[in-house]
Amino acid sequence: MGEQKKVIYEHTQARKMLHYVNVWFLPFRWGANTYRGCEHDCVYCNARYTHEFLGLPTGEFSQKIIVKDNAAEILDKEFSREKWRKMTVNLGTVTDPYQPAENEFKITNSVLKVFMKHHNPLMLSTKSALVLRDIDILRGIAQTGFLNVVVSLSTLDEELRRKIEPRAASVEARLKVIQELSEAGVTVGVAAIPLLPYISDGEKNVDELLKTVADRGASYAVSDLLNFREEARSRFMKFLTSYDASLVQPYEKLYQTNYCDKDYSKRIRKKTSQLVKEHKIDDYQKMFSYRRKVTR
Repeated sequence: MGEQKKVIYEHTQARKMLHYVNVWFLPFRWGANTYRGCEHDCVYCNARYTHEFLGLPTGEFSQKIIVKDNAAEILDKEFSREKWRKMTVNLGTVTDPYQPAENEFKITNSVLKVFMKHHNPLMLSTKSALVLRDIDILRGIAQTGFLNVVVSLSTLDEELRRKIEPRAASVEARLKVIQELSEAGVTVGVAAIPLLPYISDGEKNVDELLKTVADRGASYAVSDLLNFREEARSRFMKFLTSYDASLVQPYEKLYQTNYCDKDYSKRIRKKTSQLVKEHKIDDYQKMFSYRRKVTR
């Protein structure tokens, strides 16, 4: 992916933290992000287009990080409103709340304390080992309310991981996160997203991945194949050319739209669902802060 450019941090005062998420199959309807932009620089990232809303080039998504200095204060006010009904909020719908910037600014840490204060249901999504820094707060939230930590991990191949997620935590570090949080009494799910056709979606690879995260204590796993939004296609295809040029034509055939071929996707999803059940990481009821019939 070339030499890592210097990251610039720009500070801002957020006007709001909560945003509505209108996606019917997700176990939450509200999201929040402590940063805008993400240093992890994943080659498949579909969130780069969000920089356009600030009038920033999408190419700066991993180099210019907007730090929401007053995130905790604003969220506290939003949770204090009479009309707020303590709905589940996903922290990290667009950018990782534990990206490297969090080491310095601790915005996510302060926001977690607001969730704790209000006993508001929380889903937290990350691919960073820094989350373990806040294990005591997370344990407290889990003991007094609803908490899911969803760890993103789509391959056990560390060499591949370094190429597609150059600044994210290693495979072993994420497995440690799953294990330590589970042992602390936190419900942990795994997002095996995205599985890469012809690269990481083979039955043997997926079986090993699911068995490993199950052994580390994950309660459930969800998966999906690679898809594209905005510039993600051109960025990923550039990576693919250098990774294995023989896959370019098969990918062009699979991705005649932004989504993988339906028949191919159906086969992969069917097999993955079978493996999830075999490894008993299908406790999807734990994804919800209220009782709900879950069918998959």
